[in-house]
Amino acid sequence: MIEKRRGCMVGNLWYKSKFSKGIIICFVMFLHFRITSLYAQCMTWIQATDSAGWSRRDGHTSVVFDNKIWVLGGEDSNTGRNDVWYSIDGINWTQATSSAGWSARIGHTSVSFDNKMWVLGGGDPSGRKNDVWNSTYGMNWFCATPAAGWSQRTGHKSVVFDNKIWVLGGYDENYRNDVWYSTDGINWTQATASAGWSARYSHTSVVFDNKMWVIGGGDYNELKNDVWYSSDGVNWFCATSSAEWQSRVGQTSVVFNNKMWALGGYVGNGISENDVWFSTGLNDIEERSSCEIESFVIKSVHPNPFSRDILIAYKLPGTTAVKLSIYDCVGNEVKVLTNEMQEAGLYDVKWNGRGASKQTLPIGIYFVHLSVNGFSKIKKIILIR
Repeated sequence: MIEKRRGCMVGNLWYKSKFSKGIIICFVMFLHFRITSLYAQCMTWIQATDSAGWSRRDGHTSVVFDNKIWVLGGEDSNTGRNDVWYSIDGINWTQATSSAGWSARIGHTSVSFDNKMWVLGGGDPSGRKNDVWNSTYGMNWFCATPAAGWSQRTGHKSVVFDNKIWVLGGYDENYRNDVWYSTDGINWTQATASAGWSARYSHTSVVFDNKMWVIGGGDYNELKNDVWYSSDGVNWFCATSSAEWQSRVGQTSVVFNNKMWALGGYVGNGISENDVWFSTGLNDIEERSSCEIESFVIKSVHPNPFSRDILIAYKLPGTTAVKLSIYDCVGNEVKVLTNEMQEAGLYDVKWNGRGASKQTLPIGIYFVHLSVNGFSKIKKIILIR
């Protein structure tokens, strides 16, 4: 059923783990919709260790410094930590200190800058922080400033760019979209009080293609999947207002193999993802043309997960050929919901979880695939009974 409302991946990854003598081998299927093609390839993840020296935790940070991987702070069993650990191989871990100079905390950020590791802000039982600390060896920590120019906050992000440390957004009883930088970690300058992207926290930030990037995150009202970039921290430009991956907070992002990667995150309704997406940046976006990538979007899929019916809402900028399909997790098209010319506007399409022959489909992961003018948008949905 289609109802018109009046008005105006790059990839996906999942895995199955098999345990044998402490080794996990993860078989990965990577679905990549690109233009009108659909293909799959395999990747393999190998567990370095199932029990590192540091305790089980979340809310910590990790950096690469002095040819080592470092783990700093976090929380285990509702107990904040300010211990610091390092490894040269990811298998064997050494504790640099059980109690760093900074207080036990979560929601901080860490960077490598000026031949030092840095810890910035975060929160502990006494409240949010805006202190800045550094260390050369991970054992002895020095307070660069107990109160940086930016407000006390958590959920912000930090990067090193243009020989400066940057702090972007976060939460200080209000969501923020301010941007700050420092050449020494002590003196801070506000690049802008209000960046082009909306106030948010728990986003990710990376440096790629001589630009800083802000990816996803959330605020009071919604989770986000927009992507922004800046070459000076003052002027920000929207690369896409709706990336192919589902809106989310708490994801991580890295730069690897000349691509930006977005990994996992929380997408709402109690669901966290383990999908992995990548982009080659503006070159990738420009190949598809900014007007085309912004012009149509899957607005929502609800409810998700679903057991009977799911409502798919999408927006079209003008009269165009539209195909809306459902694919299963191995790339088979199981149902075509619409395949016709449609006018500009907002549309709602209901799917009852049945296949092309009206057969009941098995529970599991499916993908909503919206194709317009040779370009695709994808949303992951979960069918339960």
